[in-house]
Amino acid sequence: MGKETTVGLPPGLESDFGWLLSQVFHAHVSAVKEIMADFPGGHRGYLALSAAAHKTARNQIEMSRQLGCDRTVMVYLIDDLVKQGLVERRPDPADRRNRCIVPTGDGLKRLAEVDKAMRRVECDLLAALDPEEQETLRAMLKRVLAHRHERMSGADAEEVCHATTAAIDGLPAC
Repeated sequence: MGKETTVGLPPGLESDFGWLLSQVFHAHVSAVKEIMADFPGGHRGYLALSAAAHKTARNQIEMSRQLGCDRTVMVYLIDDLVKQGLVERRPDPADRRNRCIVPTGDGLKRLAEVDKAMRRVECDLLAALDPEEQETLRAMLKRVLAHRHERMSGADAEEVCHATTAAIDGLPAC
C-alpha cells in the first residue's frame, strides 16, 4: 500500500468515491462487453450459467433474486441458455413442481473459456495493484456488500452474501 497516485485524475474528483467507483466499473463493463458479445444474455447470461455451475442458485426464482433481475426476464434468459445447449431444466428431486437449472457439458466448457477471459480483464484492470492489494480489495468489497445486504434484507442477508461470496471465492489474484 502507499502507492497512491492522482496523476491524470480531475481535480475535485480524485477523492470522490462514487466517481472513482463508476470509472472502474465503466472500464470493467466496457471490457466485459467485448467478451460477452456472443454470449446468450450477455453478462447476465454468464452470471446465470455461473450460478448454475457453482450451485449458488438451484432454480430460476433463486437466480432472479441472486442476480437482481425480474423473474420474467430470467425465464427468457434461461430459455436462451437452453437453446444454446448451455443449461438444462431438470425436475427438482425435492419438489417436482420446480425445475433445477443445471449446466451441460458444453455449458461448463463455455464457462471455463469465459472465466479465463474474465480473469484477463480483471488482471488488466487491477494491474496497478500487487496480488496482496487485489485480495484486500476483493475482501473489502465483500464486506461492504455483506453489510449492505444485512442492512437491506435482515435475515436473508446471510443467504444472499453466501451466494455472492461463493461466486467470487476461488478467484486468485492476478
